[in-house]
Amino acid sequence: MRLFDSHSHLQDERFDEDRESVLERAAAAGVATVVVCGEDVASSEAAIALAAGTDSPRLLATAGFHPHEASQASEDALDRIEELAADGDVAAIGEIGLDFYRDLSPRDVQRRVFDAQLAIAAQLGLPVSVHSRDAEEELAPHLKRFAAESALTAQGRALGVLHAFGGTLEQARRYVDLGFLVSLTCSAGYPRNDEARNVAAGLPLASLLVETDSPALPPQSRRGTRNEPANVRVTAEIVAEARGMSIEAVAEATTANAEALFGVAAAVEARA
Repeated sequence: MRLFDSHSHLQDERFDEDRESVLERAAAAGVATVVVCGEDVASSEAAIALAAGTDSPRLLATAGFHPHEASQASEDALDRIEELAADGDVAAIGEIGLDFYRDLSPRDVQRRVFDAQLAIAAQLGLPVSVHSRDAEEELAPHLKRFAAESALTAQGRALGVLHAFGGTLEQARRYVDLGFLVSLTCSAGYPRNDEARNVAAGLPLASLLVETDSPALPPQSRRGTRNEPANVRVTAEIVAEARGMSIEAVAEATTANAEALFGVAAAVEARA
């Protein structure tokens, strides 16, 4: 059984003391691939360096400005994100989006930086990894424009993923209709998170990914601790239970979905 953690922040300093052990535990848990997501220029460069220096599990890097960091996204910084992406070392533009819950960057700045990064992704033919919190209704028009501009649409490929999805099943279906996948985390198992389990049960399996968002959002049994990619198995178990199917079937499908989204050949992944 192969698992694919579609969103993590393994370059985070909270992994500095034992990153090698974290990677070993992930591989032992059946995790074949982990996506390491950037949040600004420095973390994007760190993700690329980490991916280049790691053999197992396979690491894929993304580059982008998180909405919390949008105020730091100068024209030069956005040019650097484009440069990193154009070099072919990243699998997607991300983590990008809108966060109107914490509002750590002004909303007009978030919108501008989000659109600028969507334009980079469209120009380079890359998918996007999207963060959205308390911004579901405003997000859709931005993604519709991206869908109209991205070459991925004509290729029949998924345009990106709504990571750590926290919306309703109805909202999830709208994103799927636009050409996006939806990713769930270990938080789908939290007692009050019925909506995430509804999404897990109600969307087509072909539209789902699993992730950890580590070091954040650990499983319910480990709340208050650091999350890590090995726990993507917990996310897959939650999805399997919600759908009434085996974890093996969920792992196979979500791994195939992620490989297609991020352009990973299954034959390469099989070595893990």
